[in-house]
Amino acid sequence: MTTPKTCAIFDLDGTIIRVSSEQVFLSYLLSHGEIPIPNLLAWTSNFLKVKSLPVAKSNKVYLRGLTQEHLHEIARRCFVDTLRPSIAPQISDLIHAHQADGRTVILMSGSLSLLVQPFHEHFQTDLMVAHELEVVDGKLTGQRVGLHPFAENKAKLAQQLATEHGFDLNLSYAYGNHHTDAYKLELFGHPVAVNPDQKLRRIARKKGWLIEE
Repeated sequence: MTTPKTCAIFDLDGTIIRVSSEQVFLSYLLSHGEIPIPNLLAWTSNFLKVKSLPVAKSNKVYLRGLTQEHLHEIARRCFVDTLRPSIAPQISDLIHAHQADGRTVILMSGSLSLLVQPFHEHFQTDLMVAHELEVVDGKLTGQRVGLHPFAENKAKLAQQLATEHGFDLNLSYAYGNHHTDAYKLELFGHPVAVNPDQKLRRIARKKGWLIEE
């Protein structure tokens, strides 16, 4: 009898780390003088226009024109200096336990792929899905490429992975902290709300999902 293939999908911000990786990275870029003033002005102008921080955060114009290679190097330094120390030891143990049990471990985050990549390498996870940015002639345009891993899209991407790799989601695990992660969590036989916001906590209690702090 063939053993079913299983996976464990982890969110990044609020789950593996308690902070927003993009906010930390933006502060890191600003403190090191890496963002051109025109880019900051363009981002600020957009924020004042839309008057919504979540919408403004989806606009990566502040990275426009920066070289991909240089930005990846800064991201790796930011990971070592500020992001890696914020990894919860319990999460590290949990990821390693899933790996030891033979599950495919996947990072799925709405954060920028250049920020998720160092975590992917650090934990030696099998797959990663993240927010991809367009690159033209080695430079970022600030525009998104592909499906943004957020809310319902995370569920779609998890189903795609299950189809592509043959995962049995009823026997698999998923971890998330935000109420929008519920779309993804409800697909799995073992959903876990980690440091959940109030809305996800209510959903988890109602559905009988495991809650971890």
